[in-house]
Amino acid sequence: MSVSETVRGIVQESVESMALASGINGSNLQPRCRICRNDSLRTKVNDLLTTGASYAMVLRALGDDNATLEKGDQVTIDSIRNHAARHFPVQQVARATYREILERRAKENSVDFIEGVATAITPMAFLESVMVKGYQTLVDEDTTVSHRDGMEAALKLNEITRKDEDALERARTLAEMGRIIEVVRTFIPSEQWPEVQAALRGETPVSQQTSQAVDGVRMVDIDDTPDENDD
Repeated sequence: MSVSETVRGIVQESVESMALASGINGSNLQPRCRICRNDSLRTKVNDLLTTGASYAMVLRALGDDNATLEKGDQVTIDSIRNHAARHFPVQQVARATYREILERRAKENSVDFIEGVATAITPMAFLESVMVKGYQTLVDEDTTVSHRDGMEAALKLNEITRKDEDALERARTLAEMGRIIEVVRTFIPSEQWPEVQAALRGETPVSQQTSQAVDGVRMVDIDDTPDENDD
């Protein structure tokens, strides 16, 4: 997949998720959820999820609140995980898109956003969030794009397209070379394949090295042979 196709795919995926979430009632609360049924906890948890806190960080932030609650009402890390997956997106429509970006990028970069002690924010998540936010502004009916900005965008797109074409051509060349090598291997005995590989690397095949060494020995033997006429 090309760079431009990847960028378009990311934007489209994020925008579609926002469109899906926007059709859900944002006030949807789940009475069985320990977080949803407590207004104070719900506000804190949603705000912390928005800022990129890991589930463990959210749980620690609720320490004082949990201390005042009955055991059956105390928030656990599983409560936070379930709330983040099922209820946060419908309660925080706009923010849920950015949380999804955070968690997806955290997985890609092996960042633990569940038990981790650090924020789930990564450079890639930050950049993607900025890109999505910029796209939302761009497609707003009240946004005006100047001819200069449009021209710069066109030039940048052309530059990316050229790079994509070069990368595709290199990939095709490597694929063709791979097919040629596989075909050649079918016509060459397996015991000679190391010599072929050496030749491809620009090295002298072993058989030639051996032959040169043998010729050298023969020349020395011939030169060192005493002449019958010598005294």
